[in-house]
Amino acid sequence: MARSGISARALPAEFLEWQVKLRAWTVQERKGVPHVGVAPLVLVKQPGVEPGASAHSIVCGLLPRPDLLETKTKEFRALYESASPEGSQVLYDRGLAYLRRYYATTEDFDPGSVTTLLSEDSALVKSLRAAPDCALVFHVFEIGTDAPGGAMRTQQICCRAEILKDGPVYENVWWHNALFHGFADGSVVVHFHHQRSLDTRFGQLEPLRD
Repeated sequence: MARSGISARALPAEFLEWQVKLRAWTVQERKGVPHVGVAPLVLVKQPGVEPGASAHSIVCGLLPRPDLLETKTKEFRALYESASPEGSQVLYDRGLAYLRRYYATTEDFDPGSVTTLLSEDSALVKSLRAAPDCALVFHVFEIGTDAPGGAMRTQQICCRAEILKDGPVYENVWWHNALFHGFADGSVVVHFHHQRSLDTRFGQLEPLRD
């Protein structure tokens, strides 16, 4: 698959399934509070910083599959415009109700990418503009958790980052964010196009199947 001239490979099926189920669980059980499993470290080259790379925490999102993207963006915006006049709590509650239906199946999501919304002036955005190849490290180590995906997972998702200030992907992520955090002026969307994946537990570097 390709988007904006950047080719991407499908994420491992079990990884995408985990991400969708985890988000459905947080909506149902934690009122949308993100789980550590959706908050990877982004590792990016940065000359002048020892050891030549830097790590940045983000909360990542999933995109609807391309044929659903415009429809879902319109739904996010319509929900915001109808509920926001009634107050932030009403907007938040209606947003959660919407997401309980939204995270129903992996087939509804783009299999080749993840996203995040960041300040245009952030250190990570500046680094990605200089060196778009990066790695997202998802690390979960929990005992006695009810969250989907098991108690131990460390996976590295190697990506090429695209910085967006407008366009369909930008609009989708921006309006999704607006439901829960308000307008994000001065922000850009980072669209991470998946290249390959590795299991990095206990020092391994084993490829994960797509």
